[in-house]
Amino acid sequence: MVQVVENRTDLEGVVLSRAPDPERAGYDVVDIDVRRATPVEAYADLLSSRVGERLEVHFKRDLLPGGRLEGAAIRCRAFLAGPGVVMAESDAGNLSVTPPA
Repeated sequence: MVQVVENRTDLEGVVLSRAPDPERAGYDVVDIDVRRATPVEAYADLLSSRVGERLEVHFKRDLLPGGRLEGAAIRCRAFLAGPGVVMAESDAGNLSVTPPA
């Protein structure tokens, strides 16, 4: 079993797509074009290297606004939960979604 060190990174980017998570009930997978990443104090930063890349982030569905999100600006606090799995924190205070103009 792989253990991941406690880690957090604040991510900012643009939503490319959203789909139900096929493995986690009540979650959606949001593809984000990561434009900026900021380390969170007191945590390891395992995601800043992903700036400029497309990243799948798993969100609790009830934290996200309903409907299509493509093109929306998104800011969230996320962490590497396991090999290839990035999860958004469940704290709505660390999430903002701004629809495209």
